[in-house]
Amino acid sequence: MERLVSRGTHPVLARSSACRSLFGPVDHEELSRELQTRLAELNAEDRNRWDYDFQQDVPLRGPGRLQWTEVDGESVPAFYRETVQVGRCRLVLTSRPVQVAVAVSPPP
Repeated sequence: MERLVSRGTHPVLARSSACRSLFGPVDHEELSRELQTRLAELNAEDRNRWDYDFQQDVPLRGPGRLQWTEVDGESVPAFYRETVQVGRCRLVLTSRPVQVAVAVSPPP
């Protein structure tokens, strides 16, 4: 018993040089293609859902479910303004126009 105490109760495990592949080899090119395809699908879904091009950061032109109106950043609550946190201090960035959805129903 003393012998275990002096050595410690947990044996020291040496690093094994064995590398285990649980799911077989990974085809990184195929994985990248699948990822890009899925990201494109998600972007298209979001674009159609919100009538907004998130890649270009502009509303879509033409009739849609939502009507977008540009408003001055100072006229919206601080929650919607861009901020930067430095330590414990949160700083509001310079004001820029903010896009706000004003209607969820189809436009008249």
